[in-house]
Amino acid sequence: MFWFFRKKDPDRHGPNSLRLRPPSGFGDHLMLSAVIEGLKAERPELRLFLAARHPEIFWHNPHVEEVLDVHRLRKRDPARVDEYVHATHRAPEERLGQLSGHLIDDIYQQTGIELKSRPRQPRIYLSPRELAYQEQRLERLPRPRVGIVPHGKSSVHLPNKIYPAEQWGPLGALMAAEFPSVLHLGSGKDGPLIPGAHDFRDIGYRNTASVLKRCDLLVTHVGGIMHLGAAVRTPAVVLYGAAEHPAISGYPWNRNLYVPIECGPCWRRDPCDHHSCMTRLTPEIVLEEVRAALAGQPAGRAPVLQVVQPCEA
Repeated sequence: MFWFFRKKDPDRHGPNSLRLRPPSGFGDHLMLSAVIEGLKAERPELRLFLAARHPEIFWHNPHVEEVLDVHRLRKRDPARVDEYVHATHRAPEERLGQLSGHLIDDIYQQTGIELKSRPRQPRIYLSPRELAYQEQRLERLPRPRVGIVPHGKSSVHLPNKIYPAEQWGPLGALMAAEFPSVLHLGSGKDGPLIPGAHDFRDIGYRNTASVLKRCDLLVTHVGGIMHLGAAVRTPAVVLYGAAEHPAISGYPWNRNLYVPIECGPCWRRDPCDHHSCMTRLTPEIVLEEVRAALAGQPAGRAPVLQVVQPCEA
C-alpha cells in the first residue's frame, strides 16, 4: 500500500474529479487546504484527489477522496504523477517588490475553476485521539501558553525571513521571564531549546497542530507553522521583517510585524549582508506586540516601524 488516505471506490477520472499536487513545502500544503475548503463550498460535487509530499496534512479531511504520497507514487508509477495539476504559485523572483496578490489566490488560479469567493482559511482535521495529545500535561501548564518557533531550517529558500539567533536569545529570555508557559515548537535540528521553555519539538505536524490548539498565541517567522497556526485558529505574532510582505503570504487576523525598508520586500534566496529589517525588529518591540496580542488588541495593524527606513548596506 502506498496511499495514506482513501475513501471507498475512488474514481480519479470521473467528470467531477479534480487531481491536485501541491508544491513540496509544508506551508504550501496548508495553503492548498484553504483552496480545498473554497472549492467544496461552491462546488460540492467535486471529488478531490491529491498527491502530496506531506499527505498527513490531509488525513481525515472529509473533502478529499484520496491522498497519495507523491514520492512513492513517482517511484511506482512516474507517468501518473503528471495527471495531477501542479497547484503552485509564483516563484520568489516573480514576487519582487509586490505588495498584493496572495499566494493562496495563485493556487486557486491553477485549479482552473471559477469561484465567486476565495476563502484563505487553511484547515487541518484532527481525530479525537490527536486532539487529546499531551492533554493532561498541557492543561497543567498555566496560561497564557505561548508557542514559539525560534529557529528556521538551514535549507530555507528565503533565509532573510528568519529572525536572527542572536535576537532570539534575548527575546526568549524576556518571554520566559514574563509568561508562565512558553512552548518551544518545531525541530530540534534547527537549534537549541530556548532556556525556560517547555520542549514540544519533533512531535510531527499533526501533534504540533493539537498543541497549538491549546496555546493562546504563537510567535514565529513566516513558514509552515505560521500556516498551521492559522489552520487551528491560534492567533500569531509573525516576525516578517521585510523579506516578504504579509499581503502575499499572511493572514489579517495575525499581528504581522513588517518593517518597511527601501530594499524590501526583497524575496532574496541568498542571505543579506546587513539584515536591517530584522535587526530593527528588536526583542523589545516583539515583546510589546506579544503583550498586545495577549491583551486582545486588534490585529492586522500598520507596520511596526511607520517610516520607510534606508538599508544599511
